[in-house]
Amino acid sequence: MKAKTNLLKGIAAFSLSLVFGVTALFAEGETSDMYLSGSSNSAAGNYVVTASDDVYHFQGHEYKVYNVYYDNPEHNMKIAVLEEGNCKSYIAYTDQYWFMYNCTKKGFGVRKAMFSSPAVSDNFNAENYQDQTVLLKTRKIDRDMAIGLIASYLPRLQG
Repeated sequence: MKAKTNLLKGIAAFSLSLVFGVTALFAEGETSDMYLSGSSNSAAGNYVVTASDDVYHFQGHEYKVYNVYYDNPEHNMKIAVLEEGNCKSYIAYTDQYWFMYNCTKKGFGVRKAMFSSPAVSDNFNAENYQDQTVLLKTRKIDRDMAIGLIASYLPRLQG
């Protein structure tokens, strides 16, 4: 009887470890690694940026795409990065809006905006847009800092 009990315990332990091991293997394939995280100090809340395999095409160039997820999912967006030239170009977009960020002699900030409709543009504040034309007074900015600035500041344009 004691041998049967030990055998059953061994089989149960092996089965549980097999279930947990297989679950962990499948879970690894479904998740994206976090690239960056921070706070927007806005109604969007905190954000997490993940890399993706997506490519964004604009004016004959291919941009690498990052996903930005906020506590408030209404603000989720993508940031496309063109890694050519002294100051990379960045496009923050959803199906409702598109903002281009890059460098000028004044610094790094938002340069262009497009909206899917006039009603969508009414949700964004022109004064906040003007304030964000220079987020950092430098002609060169690394990708991590640029993506973090965009993820932090773009939600503040709304409202």
